[in-house]
Amino acid sequence: MNKRFEALDAFRGLAALLVVAFHVRLIGSITELTFVRSSHIFVEFFFVLSGFVLTHAYGFRENLNFYTFMKARFFRLYPLHLSMFLVIFLLECAKLIAYKQGGFNFNHQPFTDSYAISEIIPNLLLIQSWFSFADALSFNYPTWSISIEFYLYVLLFPTIAILARFKKIIWIFIVAMSFYLIVSKENIFVDEVLRGISCFFGGALTNLLYRKIHHYKLTKIYGSLLEIMILLTVVIVVQSKFQYQNIVATLLFYVVVLIFAFESGVVSSGLKLKFFQVLGILSYSIYMTHAAILFCFISTLMVLQKLTGLELTIMKGQVRFLTSGNEMLNNLLLLILLSFIVWLSQYTYKYIELKGQQLGRSC
Repeated sequence: MNKRFEALDAFRGLAALLVVAFHVRLIGSITELTFVRSSHIFVEFFFVLSGFVLTHAYGFRENLNFYTFMKARFFRLYPLHLSMFLVIFLLECAKLIAYKQGGFNFNHQPFTDSYAISEIIPNLLLIQSWFSFADALSFNYPTWSISIEFYLYVLLFPTIAILARFKKIIWIFIVAMSFYLIVSKENIFVDEVLRGISCFFGGALTNLLYRKIHHYKLTKIYGSLLEIMILLTVVIVVQSKFQYQNIVATLLFYVVVLIFAFESGVVSSGLKLKFFQVLGILSYSIYMTHAAILFCFISTLMVLQKLTGLELTIMKGQVRFLTSGNEMLNNLLLLILLSFIVWLSQYTYKYIELKGQQLGRSC
């Protein structure tokens, strides 16, 4: 059953943009809306969707080879990860020069804290999120989720290639145990790892359910009502604060993926438009490049502030807010920033992601 889930692809791109907006703090702009300030939770959606799509693509293949499977996943993720790690490393070198030559300090001294030399090896091995001795948010901080996802592929393989007959039971056990450990706060695994596991294997279970019911057809009216209702529920849950919000959001994302896999409503039809499909294609590049771009943008404003005396950045606690001095201009600034990230992502996708995948196929 080969199918490309266009609506879900589009959601991946929109979720990536929301994560970018979450990492920007522009005074008086939409980045300060409650929904956007809680958009970090959409990383859970990435995990759910990955589990769903990987299961759909590989979950029922016969004679699946571990080397072939992991090689494809490695060359899908690692080239861009390595490229952005090197960019961040070079930016730290530039900060070191600025600090040594002019005494200019960008929030922290170069190669300290999350950018310490000791964090290099965990990042290169993509293990920074799995062990407490490393900083999950070190160097290119969005990579924390890629660190988890890459090794989830390793965990997925035996359940679909060796223990395929028991995969449903295994996945149910894994998800249930992950939720239990999150609630009980047992320190067996890092919390982010448990979140990734519960989302990813829950996404895999969602695909099993989809395969059982995919032949059912919804009318456009009922499909549209379902899509709108589930999206409204997502908005309510995401911008609310309550105990176990992450677990509720994860369960909700299972339902979102299942409903939009059918692509039966008007929202799905809209998401198939070229603009949203392009966002879906560029989603990984958007997610992986935005930290470096934001650093350059913020650093530029800090330098301009020092040279002109204009108040372009404001520290509130440990958070650096940005401002042009006008709320409308701040929203325009956000739009320009997002547009630039999408524009640049076209090139990282073409010259790093695609080239990396081509390299993997030639190995």
